[in-house]
Amino acid sequence: MHGTTDLIAKRHDRIVTRRKALLSRFEEATRHNQRRRMHKLHHELQHVAECLSLLNRKTSDPTRPRFVVSSMFLEQCFRDLTADANEQFFFITGAEVDGVGVLDQKVEFMHQKRTMLGVTGNMSATHKLLIRLEQFGHRLLGHFHSHPGVGLSATQPSGTDESFQRRLETAGYPTVAAIFSRDGYVRFFRLMDDFELVVHGDGIEDLGHHAYRLTSADARR
Repeated sequence: MHGTTDLIAKRHDRIVTRRKALLSRFEEATRHNQRRRMHKLHHELQHVAECLSLLNRKTSDPTRPRFVVSSMFLEQCFRDLTADANEQFFFITGAEVDGVGVLDQKVEFMHQKRTMLGVTGNMSATHKLLIRLEQFGHRLLGHFHSHPGVGLSATQPSGTDESFQRRLETAGYPTVAAIFSRDGYVRFFRLMDDFELVVHGDGIEDLGHHAYRLTSADARR
């Protein structure tokens, strides 16, 4: 646990260092009246402030899951999940500290079946994977998968998606699910309680209600 705390502390220090650099660049842009650059830097500073706020918070409801994820990691997951025409699925883990789960490690496993309309995990492979996570002191923090179709509506969870998520929550996993469309929309959800999520970085548009659009995916269209 001490190693995990050190990891988060280093991440916190890097974010603080980035904030100082952004503030310096924002001050310079203000002096030169560079409005477009000021707007971009202001947006970055907002993301940094949200991330630091979530990492520093210690008094919030302990039953309310909290997560941090980077826009760069989401873009990488999007590319992997939509690499071919079939649906794809993988687990997510990462460090935890003060009730905050850092979604930054993709864990793949063998699938029993993959088609354009669905993906089924291999029961034995998923069981072994969960045991391996426990051996390393990690927990299952999330599961990401792709859906066919485009637009935000394509990210609505199916009955199968909700059933799988409900089983995880009932078993006590602090897990958040994310569904990606083929054109870069992503929706996060839980069923039994609300949660907090901060997406750190650029290249993403917050649509509200834990839904986002990866603007970095525009180049693929």
